[in-house]
Amino acid sequence: MGETLKHSRSQAWGGARSRLRSRRHGLYLLGLHDVLLTDIDPVMPVLKYNLKRNKPALKKNLKIARLYWGNEAQVMSLKPPFDLVIAEDVVYLEDTEAPLIKSMQMLVADDGVILMGYQLRSPKAHKLFWEMCVDVFDVEKIPHEHLHPEYAYEESDVYVFRKKKKEQIS
Repeated sequence: MGETLKHSRSQAWGGARSRLRSRRHGLYLLGLHDVLLTDIDPVMPVLKYNLKRNKPALKKNLKIARLYWGNEAQVMSLKPPFDLVIAEDVVYLEDTEAPLIKSMQMLVADDGVILMGYQLRSPKAHKLFWEMCVDVFDVEKIPHEHLHPEYAYEESDVYVFRKKKKEQIS
């Protein structure tokens, strides 16, 4: 995702406060200032290992935290809102889509953005996620020709989510 975003250059991210929901980001390419990586308990050892291994080289303010979608106490402990939230491969189980969207809504600033790397994993989760998103977010798909050619796969997409303004929400 880092190379893809670097290639796109649709927005300047320098100094942004960000929260990332994956272990596979090219953080050093984004110019982010404060970076918080989150995942669930079973993945925390890998996240800790990656942080320990990469933090000195990245010279960023990197932190990690456990986050289960929909857990308001955990979300609030992260001290939102964030200017930028990056999520990859998060739409895959029907029963997690409502908590995911609620967490996305709580995490991102009103004028912030969520960048999502997306690949269809479950048709049911896909349908539910996109039906629910239209109530909360304006979504823009980044055209494949704007993505880095080495990292843009036909079966994967990148989306930009922005919170709908209060008057847009029905």
